[in-house]
Amino acid sequence: MEKRSICVVLAVVILLFLVIAAPVSAETSPQVTPEKVDEVVTGIMKEKRIPGLSIAISMPGKTIERSYGSSNKEHNIPVERDSVFEIGSVSKTFAAIGILILQQDGKLSVNDRITKYFPQYPQWHDITLKHLLQHTSGISEMTDTEPFKSNQKKDWTPQEVIARMAAEPLDYEPGQKARYSNVGCIILGLVIEKVTGVSYGDFLDKRIVKPLGMTHTVLGSKSAIVPKRVSGYIYAGKLMNAPYASLILPYASGGMTSTSSDLIKLAKVFTAKALLTKRSIGDMFSPARLNNGTEFVFTDPGLPMTFGYGLDSIMIGSRVIPAKTGGISGFNSFFAYFPESQTMVALTANLDNSLGSLISIVHTLFGLKDK
Repeated sequence: MEKRSICVVLAVVILLFLVIAAPVSAETSPQVTPEKVDEVVTGIMKEKRIPGLSIAISMPGKTIERSYGSSNKEHNIPVERDSVFEIGSVSKTFAAIGILILQQDGKLSVNDRITKYFPQYPQWHDITLKHLLQHTSGISEMTDTEPFKSNQKKDWTPQEVIARMAAEPLDYEPGQKARYSNVGCIILGLVIEKVTGVSYGDFLDKRIVKPLGMTHTVLGSKSAIVPKRVSGYIYAGKLMNAPYASLILPYASGGMTSTSSDLIKLAKVFTAKALLTKRSIGDMFSPARLNNGTEFVFTDPGLPMTFGYGLDSIMIGSRVIPAKTGGISGFNSFFAYFPESQTMVALTANLDNSLGSLISIVHTLFGLKDK
């Protein structure tokens, strides 16, 4: 669950593009070798003091999976292919896929209003599921709102979260602007539960995780015994254990754990080989469009980005690179999918505020700039 606005995300990305050059044009046929991956990753890990990192790359006819460093510094345990990381807001992509699966099943529509499922909140009558998917709802951000802002250690239930946030006025008229929101995805998880009659975690497992062959991906829990669970760290003059943060509180917005090797299996979804139709994928990848008819693209002063369904996509000319960032205490994650070359790259790291490093690795290997 990222405790930051879209402006902060862009600031990280923009900084990277001011200091690094693009060695590869985006959407070329990648010629990435394990040796090149090792060189790039180990160099950045050393420079940025990242304890542990895992990267997986899926290309037509070729897969590269590499792991580096420590999953637990105190016990000197190395990161391995099946080491399990907290993935933060990459969880939102799974929620979006779930909503689209149910739309294909005829169980709901992205144009449904929230009040169809939560009539007790009439103040949200004009907000649709699509607004939630694209961060255009106007609902305030819970990480800026008490009591959640000061106590992210507590296992607040999703019902408690939305009941409290419903008491807050909207930041803007739905569809008028776009602003990153964890609350929206928490609502989507509850909608999935209402429509299916099963828990969100069970839905994920049955309809997404198992069909994709993901063997280490679940809706997370701090109390569960998870083999090869990775420890999270922060660096503040020295490396330290990251502060405890609940995985129940972020729920569908950021409560999942996974591996980079599992995450690249989303390429099956993005190529319409599993779960979603081409039409659903097209909708998922499309940039957010505001009430005035314009596409939401944040461009000042650097890399253009937009919101897809559960995505933080990068705009390259007229093309869209579907991507997603994730951050939670002690961890960062990132994936990007390059449609023209059908290349998927996913990274997980156990250092707080390491997102810029992950994006830098992808940029150095594949390029994220226009040709």
